[in-house]
Amino acid sequence: TARQHAGLGSGTQVALATAAALCRLYDRDLPVSDLAKIVGRGGTSGIGTAAFEQGGFILDGGHRFGSREGKQDFRPSAASRGIAPPPVLARHRFPEDWRILLVTPNTGAGAHGGREVDIFRTHCPVPLDEVREVCHEVLMRMIPGLIEHDLDLFGSAINRTQHLGFKKVEVAMQHPVVSTLLEATVQAGAAGAGLSSFGPTVYAVGDTDMQDVARAATEVLGDHGGSVLLTRARNCGASVREK
Repeated sequence: TARQHAGLGSGTQVALATAAALCRLYDRDLPVSDLAKIVGRGGTSGIGTAAFEQGGFILDGGHRFGSREGKQDFRPSAASRGIAPPPVLARHRFPEDWRILLVTPNTGAGAHGGREVDIFRTHCPVPLDEVREVCHEVLMRMIPGLIEHDLDLFGSAINRTQHLGFKKVEVAMQHPVVSTLLEATVQAGAAGAGLSSFGPTVYAVGDTDMQDVARAATEVLGDHGGSVLLTRARNCGASVREK
């Protein structure tokens, strides 16, 4: 079971899984976007909702402000009830031979609840020049790297986005061990490393040989403790299994 408030989106997945299971139990067929709106997820980021539905690498288009059913202010998804998930702009399969290392240090929970709401109010909107640079990194480097199977291009875009926009704010609020993990995993051979959501989980992306990266992460954790998991991306959505 994924740890709560670790930056892995477990709250969204559990909420949607519960809703999907209840629909199956009562023979109701509702689209995932409707389920997300009912359980209060997807009101800011649509990644968790789209990942539940179809998996893979997902880019969403964000929300419009001011429309009757749109957002009225900057809030995290958990505090944006009744807002439908944003549109998915792109969805691609993640290369099967790329590996992902998930490192979760025991440094306490990532920002959530009232603290998360306050952070959004303080740091949003993100400066337009940084929004533009994030868009450039994602559209001109990250996604082309993914499609063309260019791990170095993809990874360098991941690395750059850690220093931009709202992600820069999230990284700055972490325990110092998180920044050390970001640096150490890349130095050990990962093509790119980033903070997952509000953390504290760090992800590192590489090819099939990630054992050196895993060892480096374990060494950094040291007395802090934590978990290190080597895995792959899931290129399909969630499934409800009956027993």
